[in-house]
Amino acid sequence: MENDDLKLELPNFQGPLDLLLHLIKVQEIDIYDIPIAKITRQYMAYLQRMQSLNLQIAGEYFLMSATLLRIKSQYLLPKNDFEDDVAYEEDPRDELVEQLIQYSVFKKASEYFKEREQNVPIIVSKEPSTSSENKLNLLPKGKISVSDLTAAFATVVRKQKLRQPVAAEVKLRAKSIPEMISFLQEKLTLNQKVSFFTCLNNFSTLADAIALFLATLELCKNHQATAWQIDNFEDIQLEKVSYNG
Repeated sequence: MENDDLKLELPNFQGPLDLLLHLIKVQEIDIYDIPIAKITRQYMAYLQRMQSLNLQIAGEYFLMSATLLRIKSQYLLPKNDFEDDVAYEEDPRDELVEQLIQYSVFKKASEYFKEREQNVPIIVSKEPSTSSENKLNLLPKGKISVSDLTAAFATVVRKQKLRQPVAAEVKLRAKSIPEMISFLQEKLTLNQKVSFFTCLNNFSTLADAIALFLATLELCKNHQATAWQIDNFEDIQLEKVSYNG
């Protein structure tokens, strides 16, 4: 028998945690009480076996082996038996156990969804919108006249127009500053004092409001009117300037 006929199959591990869970499951070890020395020895033997088969091993496998050796070395260090009040030291295996538990939970969940996807494919169905009992029947010959068809078509067109009313776009032209100056001058001619907010009620666009404000400033600049307000953001009062010759 040639060497090429010999085939060895290893479980397909997706990562070092997968390999650790496999070793724990095979040995029927309690995941909360992992014998680090035993697991480390088996883990290193598995890596050597994978290397002997010329399998490419990712760096995370070697990182896990270093972690196991570090935990094992912590157990080998002597403990101080001379002090009674020694602070509680955490078990060096706790971090590893927590990672294994979280990994096993997500692994079981992924296996469940994978099995469900294979066994229960996603199928979306929809019942027919029109019942078979409501099929359209052909019109009897000679019972419908041309005028009836014309009237029916006119009714359909009229209903369609009601559903889609005619839309029109109306563009309003903003007033210029000279027009606003004339507007204020007319107001001041009728009344000695006018309110800016009251004048603003005659307009609805932001452009008109800006033009009205600039016209107010222009009248004050030309000494045609004075403006004041009681407090910030309050109404602006405009008063016409009278010249006594």
